[in-house]
Amino acid sequence: MSAWMTTFSTITHPVLAAGGNGGFSVILVPAVILLAVGSLAWSFSRSRKLLEQWAADNGFHILEREYRNFRKRPFFWTSSNSQAVYHVTVRDREGNVHSGWVRCGGWILGMLSNQTEVRWED
Repeated sequence: MSAWMTTFSTITHPVLAAGGNGGFSVILVPAVILLAVGSLAWSFSRSRKLLEQWAADNGFHILEREYRNFRKRPFFWTSSNSQAVYHVTVRDREGNVHSGWVRCGGWILGMLSNQTEVRWED
């Protein structure tokens, strides 16, 4: 193969220019994307389960819940990226309505932890 053909094939085939490991890249990129999407889905599902378990354990019925990614109010400075914060409105056993913030997960273990913490607005 001439030098011109080698240069031309390198320019037209970026996979060949990267060392010819196209098969590995074709498998690795979708696997990483699938892992990231699966991790996000599991994290949201787990945080909802923790929130629902907290409500059931304390005799509350959740009327409204809103996941807060940035506006975490009382937990803004003290939450890690592995924790989820919800703004909730709940009804207790006596029928009283309360609003507050619930943080799900632990500082280090995140959603692997069963921790929940609440701060009421009332």
